[in-house]
Amino acid sequence: MTKQRLEKEFTDDEIESMVQEFRRGVKEEHPDENEELFPNNAEDLRDYILTLEENMRHKPTEHLREELRVYKAHQTGIYKGFCIAYEQLMAKADKIKEEHHTLPLTTEECGERYDQAIEDGVANNLSTKKTFDYLEKQKKINPERLISKKELLRKTRLTKRDLEKAGIQNTGRYLVEEPKRKRKKGGKDEK
Repeated sequence: MTKQRLEKEFTDDEIESMVQEFRRGVKEEHPDENEELFPNNAEDLRDYILTLEENMRHKPTEHLREELRVYKAHQTGIYKGFCIAYEQLMAKADKIKEEHHTLPLTTEECGERYDQAIEDGVANNLSTKKTFDYLEKQKKINPERLISKKELLRKTRLTKRDLEKAGIQNTGRYLVEEPKRKRKKGGKDEK
């Protein structure tokens, strides 16, 4: 006896689609009497609870009391679920921050970073002022002259003296060393 492969009449996706359609049809024909239809919106839920509380004040019944209890329990469950999810997310965020060390760990490090930011601002202002002063001076000498980027960077480079005069403590952070020149065999400088 040989084994024969039977071809499927329907694909898995088609079968799943038919099953879902069948379930929807059964649900429409025979709705579950015990299924609660809670509002999805928190504001709608709160408004409904307020309406139930108002009705309880005027005409208290056992049915209203039970419905109010169920809806308040539902609201409390939503709130607790939100709180738990929020705590878990915050714990995960804290763990990620610790792994990447993105936040300063001590007040000293905070102070150092603040001081560096202040010094950065002073150095930027000093550099900008020196650049514009040089450009103005060159414009007075020869308004038609074009100044190259290389010349501008070389002439307006901040010196240790400039930085110390401006009150910057860590001058090494802002000093740029000039590249060393190589000597050609003929004796002329080469960069």
